[in-house]
Amino acid sequence: MAHARLKARQSGSPPILLLDEVTAHLDAGRRDALFAAIAGIAAQAWLTGTDAALFAGLAGIGQFIAVADAELQHDDDGEDLNRT
Repeated sequence: MAHARLKARQSGSPPILLLDEVTAHLDAGRRDALFAAIAGIAAQAWLTGTDAALFAGLAGIGQFIAVADAELQHDDDGEDLNRT
């Protein structure tokens, strides 16, 4: 996160963050701190994980996309993500 803040400061725009299974080893407090840090630099962040409950702290501020049976599932707003 420190590097992301530095790059945002240097370039004038926040980076895109790709974080794979980043919540898997964090307790609830540290997950919330991570989500707040990402929001604090206004970065676009893609976070992956296999346990949706670990991303509950992003409810209302994040978009959730699930993949099952090789198809994208509905997001929180019920929008169909399998547009053709």
